[in-house]
Amino acid sequence: MSREVVNRRHRAFNVERRLVKMLSANKENHVFRVPVSGVGENFPDVFLVNNIEDRIVAFEVKTTSNSKVKVKAYQISKLFRFLEAFKKYSRREAVLAVWFSSESKWVFKKVDTLLSEDIVVTCDEESTWVPNIRGR
Repeated sequence: MSREVVNRRHRAFNVERRLVKMLSANKENHVFRVPVSGVGENFPDVFLVNNIEDRIVAFEVKTTSNSKVKVKAYQISKLFRFLEAFKKYSRREAVLAVWFSSESKWVFKKVDTLLSEDIVVTCDEESTWVPNIRGR
């Protein structure tokens, strides 16, 4: 494995951990990092369960030093495949979580429907999903 690939995976791991820590600030949230990214599994990078809010959220997590990042359609579809197993929850949400390192900024983009095309997220966008990190 090249040094570049190792560095990229290390950065991705750190950003996923950062997201888990932020979301876990709300003690009602149960947040899990799934360390199988990139192996074709039907799991999100991170998922959150909040039984009080009757909610499950699946995240595709990206990090970039650029001003935009492309999320592939198959990465989005795996979020919906994962959520399909959790019909018990009235709120099932697929969210793209992008850390723009040059701006020190998160952009969260909720995806409401399964698309057959890639999605580009830019650092200038406003988030369409907001994490509840305070609890009740």
